[in-house]
Amino acid sequence: MDQTARAHQIFKLAKSLYAAGPTKYRLGFRTLKSAAAIGSLNAHEWLGAAYDYGMGVNKNRHRAFQHYLVAAERGNPNAEYHVGIFYLEGRGTRRSDRLAVVWLRRAVRHGDPTAMHVLGQCYRYGRGISKNPRAGLALELKAAHKGVLEAQFSVGVCLSKGEGVTVNPRKAFRWYMKAARRGHADAAHNVAHMYQIGRGVPHSSTRAKRWYTRERALRSN
Repeated sequence: MDQTARAHQIFKLAKSLYAAGPTKYRLGFRTLKSAAAIGSLNAHEWLGAAYDYGMGVNKNRHRAFQHYLVAAERGNPNAEYHVGIFYLEGRGTRRSDRLAVVWLRRAVRHGDPTAMHVLGQCYRYGRGISKNPRAGLALELKAAHKGVLEAQFSVGVCLSKGEGVTVNPRKAFRWYMKAARRGHADAAHNVAHMYQIGRGVPHSSTRAKRWYTRERALRSN
């Protein structure tokens, strides 16, 4: 068996150990380290997550960033996304909005939907790049269609406020409703408010009350 195949086999073993539950996390972590040592790209991504979330090892955001970066530099989309987030938040490394945008763009080119949402936010608010609401909305919309919850809410905000697009309360309501049905508390509030004032949807006190109740339940969880 060549080294690449062996690294893949060890990585698969590490995945199975993590799948077995928390009691196997420490062994899974040690197995990931073995896989990474002989060249497993995926093992570096998983080591980043292990250090990031404290799965089988104490949390260490600096080491998480280092492992994510190794995987990102070799084209792993999820790692590219995480490197972008770490730069954006100054987590495990110095904050740099400009470098965050560089890595988020790479992740977007590889089709990462959550990166589309975050990069869309960068365009909307001018973080690390010139403010461009239209470009921001376009990215948010792609992410929303791919099922990213926060992007669905953000598209509703853009359509409601006319951010990068003509104001369209009816379409805004549809996106808010889509996010609210998936458990987004702010979206549930906006659905309730729009029913209450009859914006983008016919006025309905009964439905407004129902969605305000739903919002409270979501916030209490």
